Amino acid sequence: MKSNNCIKLWLAVATYLLLSLNIVNASTNSKRFIVGLNILNYDGTKLGIKPGDTIYIEPGHRDHLRFYNIHGDSLNYVVFINNGGLVELSTTTCNFGIQVYNCSYFKLTGTGCSTLNYGIRIGSTPVGTNGLSLDGFSTNYEVDHIEVLKSGFAGICANPKPDCEGKLNRGNFTCRNTIFHDNYVHGTLGEAFYVGHSFYTGYTITCDSAKKVVYPHEIHGLKIYNNIVDSTGLDGIQVGCATLDCEIYGNKVTNYGVKNEDDQNFGIIIGGGTGGKCYNNSIINGSGDGINVFGIGNNIIYNNIIVNAGYSFSNSTSKKAHGIFCDDRSTIEGSSFNFFNNTIISPNGDGIRFFSTKSRNSKICNNIILKPGSYGSYYYVNQSFVYYNSKTVDLTLSNNYFSNDVLPNMNFTNLDDINLYCSGLPIIDQGMDVRVFDIFTDFNGNERVKNNACDIGAFEYVQPAMQKSNSIKIIPENSAGEITIYSTKKENLDNISVYQLSGQLIYNKKLSNQNSTTLNLRNMVKKGIYLVSAQTESDRNMNRIYVNN
Repeated sequence: MKSNNCIKLWLAVATYLLLSLNIVNASTNSKRFIVGLNILNYDGTKLGIKPGDTIYIEPGHRDHLRFYNIHGDSLNYVVFINNGGLVELSTTTCNFGIQVYNCSYFKLTGTGCSTLNYGIRIGSTPVGTNGLSLDGFSTNYEVDHIEVLKSGFAGICANPKPDCEGKLNRGNFTCRNTIFHDNYVHGTLGEAFYVGHSFYTGYTITCDSAKKVVYPHEIHGLKIYNNIVDSTGLDGIQVGCATLDCEIYGNKVTNYGVKNEDDQNFGIIIGGGTGGKCYNNSIINGSGDGINVFGIGNNIIYNNIIVNAGYSFSNSTSKKAHGIFCDDRSTIEGSSFNFFNNTIISPNGDGIRFFSTKSRNSKICNNIILKPGSYGSYYYVNQSFVYYNSKTVDLTLSNNYFSNDVLPNMNFTNLDDINLYCSGLPIIDQGMDVRVFDIFTDFNGNERVKNNACDIGAFEYVQPAMQKSNSIKIIPENSAGEITIYSTKKENLDNISVYQLSGQLIYNKKLSNQNSTTLNLRNMVKKGIYLVSAQTESDRNMNRIYVNN
């Protein structure tokens, strides 16, 4: 790491800090502060910042920015926000783009300009340094609508390390109620998100020439959601030591592990000491496992979509990556791991590989696993879908759908295509009821259980009732969407309709005095699976049709 030259600059601007604009709001007694472009360090103690105050960051480019000793309270957060335009930062000398040090009860947000999705943009930092760094005793905070790109290590890092003094170590400090949402992190040399320490079970450092085992602090109440992560050198999202109330959900992770470094190229890592839930994430194209679970147990992993784990950026397919991998890095004896309603497509290894022997009553249910790369490598074929040793693990498998046969040329990196394709599989109403695990919705937020049953996979489907008739034929001529429809009776065809699998009508045509007709969907729909309905005066037929347009 480089020496922290940027911190030394605060003395030079201390006088200017004291002259920052300070406007009192008479009704709430809160204050507004403006951070000018030439202010690089902002000390809350010197400025008298109080709970409920707002710190506006002037738009434009600056080298870096450091906030420290700023404290709100549980009812009145201090807000850091861009002031009506884009705040940009990049540096060649500093250890961070933005650092927040020893602050609590604050919100850092890029929502200060209605025309910008991300009003704060942190650009390149030196190799080995972070874009946004949350350090020291920082706790009880929210970070949203920040863009971080080309950081020299992690895009967003909240990873204070235990030390010889011990004030930040487990038992002396706990980070609480931290939230990261609606951020865009891409092109990093390291992880996009590095939250919590990697060595929950402790590691050895030297203190006064003596070896000492130290333990990192815990995180209670962590939420990472609705973030976009793309093209990370290492892992997409890595979480550790989040022992209580951890939720990782709604994130989109693509092109992870670009550097293809062993054990640092995963989509999402539920690291040592981490419990809670991981759900509704899409993890597409990467060089390593989609989701790694090294948690304490009683983790619930559900409604995730994982595609092409282990294929992208890899120079060799000899090292197999899996859709989901689970073992006993920090498992509490007798706890369980549960995997429900995930859709896993084309990992270059196994669908799910389960190595936990300390857990009990673990479950793998309602999952779709398609075309694992290890298919045919094992004596028992189904081991490529879920690999485990039945003699050493306590694991129940039920209501899953496994297949190595998929339609060719499907674009499984498109979520709509995945939804359409999977709806044509025999999965509807075939799952177990997962409401007992507090799972009530699917990947899209639709009600999970309908018709007193649950579908298999990440999506729950709503579609018109299928009707079958031997007297009306709906025959696809090819995969380009050309269809022949005719009646084998003397009755003429009255009506032709095309539906999306969700049940939405997208085409309808009335016919007159026609016993047969042709229909070409090529220019009508994009690639996917659709429902084509034809009816006569007394009968109706409906078929699923795949269009490879």
